[in-house]
Amino acid sequence: MAKKINRKQAQGAATPQYTCRDCTFSYDWHEIGANGKPFMCRCAYYTDGKYCKFLSDKQCEHFEKRKDNGKAK
Repeated sequence: MAKKINRKQAQGAATPQYTCRDCTFSYDWHEIGANGKPFMCRCAYYTDGKYCKFLSDKQCEHFEKRKDNGKAK
């Protein structure tokens, strides 16, 4: 009988667990959604802050955990 593994085990430790919303480098949170919360941001490491990113994008190699409970600076 084959051993069953769940999806989290199959993805392993390489799966990012944080998003841009959790990163200290995300700034200029804007584009308010229908729920009244922002869903876009800028990042100094993403083409020098010239273009926007989604706050729900997965963490990148420059990620540092935000220390102020996820609120925009």
